[in-house]
Amino acid sequence: MFVDETRKRPLPTEIWYPTSDTLVKKERKENQKELFKTIETIPNATITNEKFPLLIISHGTGGNRFSLTWFIERMVKEGYIVVSLDHYGNSTFNKIPREFVKWWERAIDVQYVLTQVLKDKKIGTKIDTSRIGGVGFSLGGYTNIALAGGYVDRAIRENEKAEDRKMPAEFPETDEIIDFENDSLIVLSYNKYKNYVKEDRIKAFFVMAPAIGFGFHSKNQTDKITAPIFIVAGKGDLVAPVKNNAQKYHSLIKTTKIHFFDKNVGHYVFLNEPTEFGKEVAPEITIDNPSVDRKKIHEETLKLALEFFKNTL
Repeated sequence: MFVDETRKRPLPTEIWYPTSDTLVKKERKENQKELFKTIETIPNATITNEKFPLLIISHGTGGNRFSLTWFIERMVKEGYIVVSLDHYGNSTFNKIPREFVKWWERAIDVQYVLTQVLKDKKIGTKIDTSRIGGVGFSLGGYTNIALAGGYVDRAIRENEKAEDRKMPAEFPETDEIIDFENDSLIVLSYNKYKNYVKEDRIKAFFVMAPAIGFGFHSKNQTDKITAPIFIVAGKGDLVAPVKNNAQKYHSLIKTTKIHFFDKNVGHYVFLNEPTEFGKEVAPEITIDNPSVDRKKIHEETLKLALEFFKNTL
């Protein structure tokens, strides 16, 4: 657990890394309340004495540091150290209404955690600091575009449709009335941190189904981006439709490459594979179009990510 004391933000963080230790298979009782399949790890394993590239992951709205373990497990096996954090107030078990719209502070979260990991006596010395990459899904995709240098405009434009900016399904129930346009805490945060989101230590970015496209209107907002960005998205995404998000970012950012999965592939396909319990209680995020094999989409995405980072880090 890292805590950014300057912003009073606890940031639970998980670090996975390559090891020569052997995993001891134990009979594992499946947690009946888990929505997604989990991976097996070796807690506090030894880390070999060499330097590894690092990837740091930003989850989607209301997600958590374990949301993309399908991606993490493979990248660690391929020789990457992977760091994944819970964003304060916008994670599965810590939902605060204002934090759902203070998108830019997520980039500051990543910067803080990266600094702490590089200082860590066990892990920091094993990181090749010239080979650090960013990974994100959905709101985490936007987070990485911000880290690359993308400047979000939070003002509502005259021709903007209300549905373009509706609260996500994960938004917490609250009796509090918040004027999100004029709320003093939100405005203060934006004015204070909006110019500090770019992170030059991260050299390349891989983003899945990026959101917040409504906050980007011109190339002036992305002209500071020089690092390569690879975007993947499904044409069937109804949460962050590609026309207003993935495709829009691709048109505004000169360093992007993009890959679209077909019209049957939706937004949540990039989350972990679901359990049967998950399909029962949360079908909207666990069940894909019958023609879509989530595991196969993951495998294709991993091929793209491995090739991208091989060429950019």
